Amino acid sequence: MSRIVTNASANTVYKNYFKNNMALSSSTEKLASGLKINRASDDPAGLGASETLRGQVKGTSSAIDNLQDANAFMNAADGFLQTAHDIAGRMKELAVRNGDGSLSAADKTNIVTEWDQLSAEFTAQFASTYNTLTITGAKSWVSNSEGSTTLLTVTAVAAPATGAAAVTVANANIAITSLSTERANLGSVQSRVNFQISSQSNYLDNLAAAEGVIRNVDMAQESTKFSRNQILVQSSTAMLAQANSASQNVLSLLR
Repeated sequence: MSRIVTNASANTVYKNYFKNNMALSSSTEKLASGLKINRASDDPAGLGASETLRGQVKGTSSAIDNLQDANAFMNAADGFLQTAHDIAGRMKELAVRNGDGSLSAADKTNIVTEWDQLSAEFTAQFASTYNTLTITGAKSWVSNSEGSTTLLTVTAVAAPATGAAAVTVANANIAITSLSTERANLGSVQSRVNFQISSQSNYLDNLAAAEGVIRNVDMAQESTKFSRNQILVQSSTAMLAQANSASQNVLSLLR
């Protein structure tokens, strides 16, 4: 067709050139960033799915931090309770020793004095703090990205009474038994938290992998696309020059 006002051939070639150049730019951006999705237009559905997964990754990572903090708190709390247990054990020794009829009055007075001091220290253990928080009372931690919580309650155990009449094996045993109950409860919650850390860590790995599949570019595949698009842009450029020069042939009709 010998028409010069509308160069249909050039327009068609330019349309393909523009399309190929856009594809080349997209491949260049993906290879440079390492991401398959750099903007919403790259993959709207994939973007939505990956952002949901990304939110879960961040929430799960934060939950793991919470659980690790909980674990550290319970380690500290159990340390104080262990000290209280040691104190109660010593008080039982004193109670048994106090039953020795060969002891002098002064010996027994010394036993009572130590007993009373240990009773005070026993109580002090439950006033101990971790990061400004007392170890007793209810504490809770958000333990997963859905907001579920794990609760721990440590109840203060009453110290054996003071005074000569209180220095008995029975009073020491009451403290030991009550402490054992509290520590068993704490240990049960800590065991659960340790399993939660393991579970959430595995979940985090799987979430990150799933998010990566959607968002991260396959470098080998994208390199192939880049080469293809680069060749197409080069050929489109050459054909556009040919299409534009074709109209020059019309000039020969005017000679």
